[in-house]
Amino acid sequence: MGDTSADGMRKLGSWLVEIVVIVASILLAFGIEAWWDERQNREEEQQILAGLEREFTDYQDRLVFALKKHGEMSHAMKAIYQATDQGIWSATDITLDAALMRTLWPPTTELGGGVRDALVQAGGLELISDRTLREKLALWPGVYAEVLDDEVFSREMVFDKLLPHLTSQGYDLGAALEGLRYEGTVPSPINESEAETRRLLTDRKFRSLLQARYGFWLHAGEEYDTALVAVREILALIEKNRQV
Repeated sequence: MGDTSADGMRKLGSWLVEIVVIVASILLAFGIEAWWDERQNREEEQQILAGLEREFTDYQDRLVFALKKHGEMSHAMKAIYQATDQGIWSATDITLDAALMRTLWPPTTELGGGVRDALVQAGGLELISDRTLREKLALWPGVYAEVLDDEVFSREMVFDKLLPHLTSQGYDLGAALEGLRYEGTVPSPINESEAETRRLLTDRKFRSLLQARYGFWLHAGEEYDTALVAVREILALIEKNRQV
């Protein structure tokens, strides 16, 4: 009777060992699978971060260029605006035609439609482990929208208001719009004619339109600055999360 009891205990112990081994094997398999999935996710994250780094570095370069052009255009508009106070052109570092060209040529800054947008559309933003970076990437369209709104308004101001008025008054814009001139033509600079220059600079409607153009363009500079700060914050977080 004692032997039978001992045999039963040995069998029970053997079963328990088998159960433990089976459970441990299952847990180990799940652990390996989870580790492998996590490794694949991290590798995919690194690929995503590399793409985002290229994209936002390009955005940074474009915004730096846009701010440089913004400064040149702001300087041109200010020079014209100051000249409308005097009725004569007195600036020595820029001609009236060059200032008009920069006033009538609103830039377009394309920022979007790349890796970040594809990632969001595919529902892959959660692959980025850094919560702060995810949030900044999610908020980026709103930042860019402010830049875009100001540029759209700028274009509308030029093409719907300023240019129609200037052309309706018969001002010679050939030199100011030299990039659009027909091959073989030689445009006449408006500042070569003292009378024509004075007529433009004493044009009250032109001055009023210029006030609006200049004022809103200064505001556009703030949006460019805000966007550049946002891009640099995103790039800093990407660099922090990149594996060397």
